[in-house]
Amino acid sequence: MIIIFLIILLLLLILIYNKQKIPNHIHFIFGLKKQNEDFLFTYYLSVLSAYIVNKPEKIYFYYHYLPKGKWWDRMKEKIPILILEKVELPTHIGNKVIKHYAHKSDKIRMEKLYERGGIYMDIDTISLRPYHGLLKYNTVLGYEIKKDNLICNAIMLTKKKSAFFKLWLDNYIVNFNPEGWGEASIYLPGKLHKEYPHLAHVLEEDVFFRPYAYNGKDIFENNKSLPPNLITLHLWESFTKDYMKQIKDYKWILKNKHTLYSKIVSLNIKECDI
Repeated sequence: MIIIFLIILLLLLILIYNKQKIPNHIHFIFGLKKQNEDFLFTYYLSVLSAYIVNKPEKIYFYYHYLPKGKWWDRMKEKIPILILEKVELPTHIGNKVIKHYAHKSDKIRMEKLYERGGIYMDIDTISLRPYHGLLKYNTVLGYEIKKDNLICNAIMLTKKKSAFFKLWLDNYIVNFNPEGWGEASIYLPGKLHKEYPHLAHVLEEDVFFRPYAYNGKDIFENNKSLPPNLITLHLWESFTKDYMKQIKDYKWILKNKHTLYSKIVSLNIKECDI
């Protein structure tokens, strides 16, 4: 009887501990525009690397227009925990009209993370090291430019209905600028963290966001070693799309072993995994 009691107690403690952690559920968003091009190989590697490196329980993939192409089909075959969820395109934030697709994505990611908790990653990322040590925090974000107090929303981790995300959402409408870019998604979280530093754990720039947007050559061309603090790298597609489109399959990884991107991919994904 004592042994049974101890086992039950241990299971209850494990359950309580897991409820206190950020759930190991990854969220991606893609396909908010009509799909005229095939799903890129680099997008496939983004999801595949997140799956292999982090061993999540679930991967949510939110879309409005269903992606297409060889690598989209392969992704569905290779990742059994993938959950495809069609979403409606948001039209307003408060009474303000959403004019940019990036702002639609911003709204969806904020609401889904607040509702479910977990880890959000942009589709232009590549995972190097697991984030498991970060799941103990309430909310985890990363500096894009620390000296300017800018926090990037391309990679975010948070508990369900976390205090920081509640505060962020409560202030989102008044800070959102339909004609702007990052007023509510980049500047606002930096401002809130400065006022309420205990509500979020903010990581240094080199954990997610270095090399920076203007240094695409340091990701896809130059001979670069693996950064010691890098967990998941944001690839800055708005600036590097031409590079990403050139990577058609794993042959590029093998031919460009000197590049940072190839080194990150090949460390966790072998050709036989594709």
